[in-house]
Amino acid sequence: MKTSTAIATGIVVVAGLYFALPALSRVSTNPFPGIYSIIDPVTGETKDVLKVKSLLGEYVVLARFTGHGPWTGPIYAKIMGNGDSYASPPLFQQDNMVSALSLDEIGYLYHTPGNRDSRVGPSDTGYISNIASFGITPLHRRPLLAGHDERGERNLHAYTPGAGERKVSVSTLNYSPRMIQVGISSARNPDNAVDTDPLNPYMSSAASCCFYLPAQAAPQLEVKLEHRWLPKGKPEVLTMTLPAYSDADELLILVQADGSMSVEFRYPGKDLDLTPEGVKSINGKPYPLPPAAERKARLAAELVRRKRFLKDMYKLRDKGTGESVELAYQLRDLIDEYEKTITYLETFSTCTATLATCDKQATAAARAP
Repeated sequence: MKTSTAIATGIVVVAGLYFALPALSRVSTNPFPGIYSIIDPVTGETKDVLKVKSLLGEYVVLARFTGHGPWTGPIYAKIMGNGDSYASPPLFQQDNMVSALSLDEIGYLYHTPGNRDSRVGPSDTGYISNIASFGITPLHRRPLLAGHDERGERNLHAYTPGAGERKVSVSTLNYSPRMIQVGISSARNPDNAVDTDPLNPYMSSAASCCFYLPAQAAPQLEVKLEHRWLPKGKPEVLTMTLPAYSDADELLILVQADGSMSVEFRYPGKDLDLTPEGVKSINGKPYPLPPAAERKARLAAELVRRKRFLKDMYKLRDKGTGESVELAYQLRDLIDEYEKTITYLETFSTCTATLATCDKQATAAARAP
């Protein structure tokens, strides 16, 4: 089992540089554009899994089904109409205030305002998925940076690299308790720039492509970090000199707990190391995780969600599914999955050893007959 879980464009001029910032509105008439994440109830890590953008009346979706690595896609999506057919029978009678976005043949994303029932149940976060890669799962949504005006987004670039340059991806790791948006540009040419996704506290972004560097390492290469503390902070710019690099394939922007920033390069394989607790690390440092008290609260909240959903599944099973053999099998599989997951989370929550040891104990309990 697995243990891990149209914004208007704002253009701001700062110190002669242009960069896109999110223009946050009070009311959203379109509930789907945004970045969607799951929260690993064990580690507390926030993992982005979907990025939905509207385009000419349709939707384009980028995905990270494992919660790591760069965005992939695009997947084309549409809002389900009243007469459209779904791939599987409903578990619940969907409320008429709920809307569903169909992600091609991959699954569905539901908007559940006021905790109303979708075809797969309610969600206290306002969104729930029914997608094969991560199942029926509440999703957490935050705004996009600026629609399709993100610099460097999926190689859409105002900069044309020279023959003597190579590209690196850019990620931001936010170790601070504040929400932030970060971009980076070359001090020599502001068109050579990348924006990473807006980040909640204690989380890392997907790798954004691409920032260009001289193929032969150039000393004293200056960059500008353009950032804004969200939602109401003013744009700020920091000028920094890049460290030495050779075969690095990713540039990391580190936002420390006190708000200070630094940059360093990630070399292949560095993020495969493990800390003593079993948490993935990057360049020898653990990925951003919330404080222990918040991780404990997230685990407790997920247990409540899982138990509530399992109770609903028991009610559906006891009521019977009529002639629908497919629905009966779906219920059986869901109940089995949720019973095991709840056993895992309950065992883990009472363990006081290291993460790796608690994971081993909880996995054994969940597998027990």
